[in-house]
Amino acid sequence: MWRVLVLGILLELMACAGGTKSQRQPAPDFSLAISPTSQAVAAGGSASISLSATALNGFSSQVSVQVTGTPAGVSASPTNITLVPGTPQQITFSAAADAGTASATVTFTGTSGSLTHIAGLTLSVNGSSSSNCNGVSTVTIGSVTYTPQWCQEFNGAAGPPDTTMWSFDLGNNNGWGNNEVEAYCGPPGYPSNPSQCPTTFSAANNTVYIDGNGHLVIQPINSNGTWLSTRMKTEGLENFQYGLIEASLQIPNTTDQGLWPAFWSLGSNFATGTPWPNCGEADFMENWSPQVDGGPGPAGNRSTIHTTETDGTGIGEAYTFPSGEQANTAFHTYGVVWSANLMQFFVDDPTSPFFTVTPSDLPPGDTWPFNANIFLIMNVAVGGTLGGSTSGLTNAQPMLVDYVRWYTPSAAAAKPKSALEDPTSTVANAGAASK
Repeated sequence: MWRVLVLGILLELMACAGGTKSQRQPAPDFSLAISPTSQAVAAGGSASISLSATALNGFSSQVSVQVTGTPAGVSASPTNITLVPGTPQQITFSAAADAGTASATVTFTGTSGSLTHIAGLTLSVNGSSSSNCNGVSTVTIGSVTYTPQWCQEFNGAAGPPDTTMWSFDLGNNNGWGNNEVEAYCGPPGYPSNPSQCPTTFSAANNTVYIDGNGHLVIQPINSNGTWLSTRMKTEGLENFQYGLIEASLQIPNTTDQGLWPAFWSLGSNFATGTPWPNCGEADFMENWSPQVDGGPGPAGNRSTIHTTETDGTGIGEAYTFPSGEQANTAFHTYGVVWSANLMQFFVDDPTSPFFTVTPSDLPPGDTWPFNANIFLIMNVAVGGTLGGSTSGLTNAQPMLVDYVRWYTPSAAAAKPKSALEDPTSTVANAGAASK
């Protein structure tokens, strides 16, 4: 009998040692996720994020989420949310027209029974409207006073730029017609961003951001052998016609090949099917290495217009900074004073244009497309026709943008320079001067 008893004890001990008893299962749980994890909203505007819950270990309950910590002048809708795991909900933040510049961590607290989880969103507010021109002085040229109407000052807290004021070209698009090698990215979470673009905000790896010191930054980055950069524009958001347009920029060093920064415009009819260059392109600032096709490099700038007949070559002029100044070591202002049938390009001083162009400068039969609306573009291309080789490009410098502004003139200054009262295009006469 004792043998049977001992044998039973041994069998039980062996079962315990062999792990035949069932293992304890993890308790049901959930997690919260926000996309994107940082967002910007302009005074008078709104922006949205996606909030979702993921079920873990057989969790099958709903999650109650409360939103707290929105900055003054900003409201969230909704603030009390019931989440079903696997079904995201959109949360919209709306800023009052008089909301001040601020940055805050908005807290999402999710509870279900005894379970509680928290997620955080970095929310930046670009105060008093991103296009507000408070404090920006008028500009007088001769007898004409130009009044600021649309101002991008980039004075918000560190974070993504305002997507209610700027849209973004994305990807490589077959080199954008110039054999460029970069993939363009919008801010983290921008719709249809290429997969290689950053998904969270960080000045260390984002290609475009506001630095918190009054500047927008466009930063080319080499990500695992692929160059990423940004091309931002006002297309579909803001059009411009006549007046004074300018941007204060400090551009990358273009002594050597690799980068091709620009501040430029296209005719707004490009979006409705008018092809390039028929829509008209005006380059206020374009810079590339002197090693490629005589680029201006840090010592200067190139301004050019492109039309149907002038095509890719265009008509333009080079500018050289006085007294050894450089484009990559200080901010300079690049722009145009624009009226019907007349564009005057300048650097630093709008009263002293270095390149003036009118329809009479176009080849015979060409069309002047610059009496219609335009949209603005800023980008840093990598490689390409004028960017050149990227083989020696490392630690690319950023382009810093202090501001972009549009001023409108008195009504008389915007009138056509010809007998046409409201021209949208002018055809050059046979025998007109050609550059």
